[in-house]
Amino acid sequence: MQYPLIPHWRKLALLSNGELGRYDVADVHLSCAEGLPGADEIDRNYCLYKLDDWKDRVKEYTTLLMPQFRRKPREYENSEAYFRALAMITVLQRDCGVRYNPAKIPDDVPFGTADCFIHGIIQGEGGTCASLPVVYAAVGRRLGYPIKLVTTRAKKGGHLFVRWDDPKTGERFNIEASGHGMGTPDDDYFREGLYDVSPEVEVDGCYLQSKTPRMELAGFLSSRAFQWSFVRDWWRCVDAWAWAAALVPENKLYRNSLKTSMIEWDKEQRARKPIGFPHLLVRAIKRQFPESLPLELEKDICGLTATHNMLSDPRLEEKYWKPMRSGVCQRAPYQAVADFAPDTSFLINLHFHA
Repeated sequence: MQYPLIPHWRKLALLSNGELGRYDVADVHLSCAEGLPGADEIDRNYCLYKLDDWKDRVKEYTTLLMPQFRRKPREYENSEAYFRALAMITVLQRDCGVRYNPAKIPDDVPFGTADCFIHGIIQGEGGTCASLPVVYAAVGRRLGYPIKLVTTRAKKGGHLFVRWDDPKTGERFNIEASGHGMGTPDDDYFREGLYDVSPEVEVDGCYLQSKTPRMELAGFLSSRAFQWSFVRDWWRCVDAWAWAAALVPENKLYRNSLKTSMIEWDKEQRARKPIGFPHLLVRAIKRQFPESLPLELEKDICGLTATHNMLSDPRLEEKYWKPMRSGVCQRAPYQAVADFAPDTSFLINLHFHA
């Protein structure tokens, strides 16, 4: 299958489900890792090449074993779909080395970029439940299988798995293959025990739904947001959460995560502001995020962004903020006006008393 060349994830976020669905899920996934800590290790072309190679190996094995399925369908749940899914998981795990990174099994081990994005599986020591299902979906879709990504909640945050969900035949079953082998637990399995998802949380987090392409992209951006939060880069963290919340406005957990990150960013900036820091006025010619993101949230994000840039500007730090902290600034600005342009760039002008 030929996929179109991938644009930047910001452009992808503006597409409809139909338009976004034309792109390779693995390529979309890797685009969301761009710029993250450790992302310079990603060989994107190699990753996509390996997925194509794995697809060929799965296809060959499946064709070889198809007569066995025809002879004994009862051994495969009387389902060709189940047989094909099992053959795919078997080849990927047994022959291609797709596995859960054993170093990431303990609950207290943090996840880095390589643990949340598929290059950790293809180029590194293995993946996690955040990345393994993306590999299964990418290979399965290359074979024409109706594989969907699905999330629920777990101890370490979200838990991702895949689902065979064929609207043409009505056949639908979950595929859990983060460990060794393949299981097909029903939806209730992901509501109890380790997962313990209440009906309210299930609705708020859009859990156990077969993801649309826009929901998939939002999930990948949430992984991006978490990585930025680990290094306390709130600017980029908030940006990723904002786009995820805009892509899936019905997901209340994305919006809550956005608000929490904005609070942390504001706390950090308040600690850096000198007494007398200028009042900020934000003006925007055009919305910076899709209209699905509440306007008040966007205004607050623009304010935080402008403040971040003012505090991070070494010239302003030396000329105004540092002297103001020492109480020796001769002429401090009383107002700053930030004009945001349609292309997301902005200009800040400082105003002074005559």
